[in-house]
Amino acid sequence: MILNKIKELLLKIKNSSFEEQIKYIEKLQNIIWNDETVEDESLNNILTDIAYIFDFYEPNENWRKEDPSYYGEERLEMEILSAIEKINNFEEE
Repeated sequence: MILNKIKELLLKIKNSSFEEQIKYIEKLQNIIWNDETVEDESLNNILTDIAYIFDFYEPNENWRKEDPSYYGEERLEMEILSAIEKINNFEEE
């Protein structure tokens, strides 16, 4: 199921080097944006929010200063853990 793949990618993002993180983030976003098998509106909203929040990850500290919406490594980890928690909570319902 898509949720297992998403959680797997989230963990890869968390545990990878910067170069790999970007690759995995792009892969995660592509899966979410292009998957049309999710019919549950609540799940679709969760996944869309997860994909969207990664648009604001910016590993370059100088570039982060250009826009307060950008965030770095510390918040990236928090966002990943939050995303996994949201998916787990959905699965428990």
